[in-house]
Amino acid sequence: MKNKDIIILRKILEYCTQLEEACDMFNNDYGTFINNSVFQNACCMCILQIGELCKVLSEELRIQENTVPWKEWCGIRDIFAHQYSNLDYESAWDTIQYDLPELKKAIGKILEQF
Repeated sequence: MKNKDIIILRKILEYCTQLEEACDMFNNDYGTFINNSVFQNACCMCILQIGELCKVLSEELRIQENTVPWKEWCGIRDIFAHQYSNLDYESAWDTIQYDLPELKKAIGKILEQF
């Protein structure tokens, strides 16, 4: 793995942590998420940044660590960036609750190897 990839993966973990902090701040409540633009923006910006960082990981890493759905994370960035005003907040919440913890765990395992 390239040193650049390690730096990027660590940055992704930082955004995962920031997103968790936002959820903790708002008691990880879906109703609050739906009705609070500050909560939405905090979470969605982190997801957007994670997707952006996934795009700059080396192709070598994405092929080697193929259990992570890198392409989907890159795609979610495009949705959050270009269709934000029409964002499906239920899907965003599912990403926060289910996909993000899996991503964080997978990246942690990748980094443990190095």
